[in-house]
Amino acid sequence: MEKQFIGVDLGRGYVKGYTEYNGIASDCLFQSIVGDGREIDYSKYSEPMHLAIDTEEFFVGELAEKESFNPINNYSDDKTTDVAEKLLYALLNKLAVAENVQLCIGVPNKSFNKTTAESISKKYQGKTITIEDKIKNITKKVNISKVGIFRESDAALFHAVNTHKDRIKLQSMRVGMVTVGFRTSELSYFDIGMKFNDKLSDTKEVGNRTVLDIIQKSLSNQGITKTLNEIDNDSNYNALKEIGYKNLLERINQEIEMTWINYRDMKIFIAGGTCEKFKNIPEKFEKVDMPQLITAKGLFFIAQNLK
Repeated sequence: MEKQFIGVDLGRGYVKGYTEYNGIASDCLFQSIVGDGREIDYSKYSEPMHLAIDTEEFFVGELAEKESFNPINNYSDDKTTDVAEKLLYALLNKLAVAENVQLCIGVPNKSFNKTTAESISKKYQGKTITIEDKIKNITKKVNISKVGIFRESDAALFHAVNTHKDRIKLQSMRVGMVTVGFRTSELSYFDIGMKFNDKLSDTKEVGNRTVLDIIQKSLSNQGITKTLNEIDNDSNYNALKEIGYKNLLERINQEIEMTWINYRDMKIFIAGGTCEKFKNIPEKFEKVDMPQLITAKGLFFIAQNLK
């Protein structure tokens, strides 16, 4: 039975997916929002998603944010919620070509355990989904033959190391990865020989939302009501966001120096969609290529090696 391997990153801000099948690489990126769907004029949206599973229709991404009466963000760590499930099916609608797929879903460091693995396996493994694309009038049947989980930041680090020009040299160094997400920043630490160090790996409750929350509160004090997504996507607040991201980067920098006291002897990568917003990144960090997609790429590699 031929399988297609897919890396799945169901982030709080964006969903990211990556696959390679029959020599063709494909990826997807869309906002982690779902909402009620209905027939509308889709022409003003570049990549609208209006799907149906069984009898339930729903919008995904920007269409859900702008057109749904009840848009719901993916703010939970749980990858089996109704929102996460719909986002996963939207990703499969984008990327699945083969009828049978094998998935690796990224989870935060604190959620990487047997309980989470069993919960995700019970929810998705062996399930066959029929996804109807209401815009393209195409129906796709996908069987999830196997699903596993892996730490998001570790997956990003593996991809960064395996594709790095100095990958042989990195095997003899202590290596770290800082993945700055929507709500949290994941820190992964590997000793010499790429041996995971759990004691020095952590999840910090700081990320893109830290900046947006401050701006939202400031606007609220002025009598202006804006959602976090509206602030994130509105260029009118760029000056405030620039200050916020400068302070966020400094906070992360200080966290690293406190957590990894040997940081001067390390190779430290920084990734995640939020780091695209940073200016003047300190020299101790190496920003990876395609920082928003790197976790999904690493998860794709893990998906091929699930036992």
